[in-house]
Amino acid sequence: MINLSYRFDQNSTSLELAGMPDVSNSDSEQTIGILSSWSLKIIGFPLLEGEKEHLDNLMHVILQYSRSYVSGIRKTFISNKNIVTISPFGTNHKLLLNSTKKGVKPLEIILDDSELSDITRCFDLLRFDSRFNINWKLSLDKPYTKREIYNNLNKSKRNISFFYSFIVFIASSVLLFLIPINDKYDIRDIDSNAQGPFEELKDKF
Repeated sequence: MINLSYRFDQNSTSLELAGMPDVSNSDSEQTIGILSSWSLKIIGFPLLEGEKEHLDNLMHVILQYSRSYVSGIRKTFISNKNIVTISPFGTNHKLLLNSTKKGVKPLEIILDDSELSDITRCFDLLRFDSRFNINWKLSLDKPYTKREIYNNLNKSKRNISFFYSFIVFIASSVLLFLIPINDKYDIRDIDSNAQGPFEELKDKF
């Protein structure tokens, strides 16, 4: 029986999966169709591993959260059975992992932007890798509408946006009042001013 192992490495993260081809599904010798184990190593944190269900939940939550974060939406995402939760934590991101085994305390991991980006990149590489013939239980990526983005912005950001819009409106109004609207010039004044120096010369001669 063929045992395969593939790994995805980023700066702070390493994702490794092992498995074998699914003969009943006509998988090639280099394709993992049956997942036997997986592990996710984030520098500075304990090694994460589990069953396929745990990986499905972790991938789903991380990818959904990252997509919303890039769109300017900061909100909490929770997987089925509350196995994985990720939420904003100041300028960072709090990943909470609940074990399905009794008596095991939840694991809390605080990620910065670069670590979140590395994990997301590993999962993106995995789900689009042709060497895996596995049905990952992930939601389809649907773009957020402008209404969804606005409705999910926190109240303080809305107030800031309104404040800056008000300032821009006031500044524009003041500039409009300062712009002169009289485009008529007195040609006689211009002519008299222009002839002034010649008159002085005429007096001297």
